[in-house]
Amino acid sequence: MSPTQRALLLGDRSQRNLDILGAVVLFLGTFVAYAIDLFSVAGGIVVLPFDATLVGVAAAGLIGYGRGALLPAWLSTLAPYLGFHAEWGLLSLSSHLLPGKLAFLFDPVSLGVFALASMLVGSVAFGAGYLLRVGVDRLRASLA
Repeated sequence: MSPTQRALLLGDRSQRNLDILGAVVLFLGTFVAYAIDLFSVAGGIVVLPFDATLVGVAAAGLIGYGRGALLPAWLSTLAPYLGFHAEWGLLSLSSHLLPGKLAFLFDPVSLGVFALASMLVGSVAFGAGYLLRVGVDRLRASLA
């Protein structure tokens, strides 16, 4: 049975709440990982940081594998980007005053790029996880 469009986008309320809590943890974890140099940026012009993208792809893939919903997958892909952006804006721009840091943090262009990338990357990762789960289920059914 295929899920409805609403179920695919929003999913079950309790699972969605857990996935959103997971996105908050991903935001904080990515912020801390960049702050303590566990994750790093090689330099140059950074549009989408690799480490944050990797964390978001893994989270969205796991949500897809668990037959979760697309919206939490997008939020779980967006959260690491925002964690990176917050660390960069609040801790790495040491020469700026607080208003300048906040202006950087809430820059609509950066937030739009992160949102669009999250939707694209998150959808692909979610789809890959979902298809992997379908394949595993069919393999189990054929072996049983």
